[in-house]
Amino acid sequence: MVSIRSLRNVALASMFGASVASAQAGLLSNSATVNINATKQSSLTVTVNSGGTQTLATLTDNTTNDFATPVNVTTAWDINPSASAVVLVGYFSTPAQALVSGVDYIASSLVKARVGAIGAYSAFAGGVVNGGASSVGVAGGSLQFFSEPINGTNKNSSRTDDVYLQIDLTGQAINAGTYAGTLNLRAITQ
Repeated sequence: MVSIRSLRNVALASMFGASVASAQAGLLSNSATVNINATKQSSLTVTVNSGGTQTLATLTDNTTNDFATPVNVTTAWDINPSASAVVLVGYFSTPAQALVSGVDYIASSLVKARVGAIGAYSAFAGGVVNGGASSVGVAGGSLQFFSEPINGTNKNSSRTDDVYLQIDLTGQAINAGTYAGTLNLRAITQ
């Protein structure tokens, strides 16, 4: 048989337990924070897709000597839209000796290029191209191929160009030999 006292104790215990539970409802902790930082690096690349080796079987004095196929180049970028342009530059490290055959040289001013199948050729005789804290090319041995304006819609983009090359020996005679050199291609943001 259950005594009245036992029932009263059970009733008090359940009232006390209920008051403790109701006193904890709606209790909040302190607010903790997590700092999150993420950086996406800018990228700017130049890739020679084809034509990375250019060969002329015969150089002829006093005329233009066109290479048979163009250099196909892709310039790709993912940059901050605060840059105003992406510029592709070609240059020879030593303009007076762009192509070398022993002690004989062809200067960069005699090597010419154009972007696309039509248009005039220009010599690698320009100056350094500046891009703020960086620069590309060398004085007297550089040629700017293009300057692509950057806006909010093309900050992540690319372009592929055919660069046609020639050695212009108009009015020039060179010694017989196999001439070799390296054309550097580099992009910069301005």
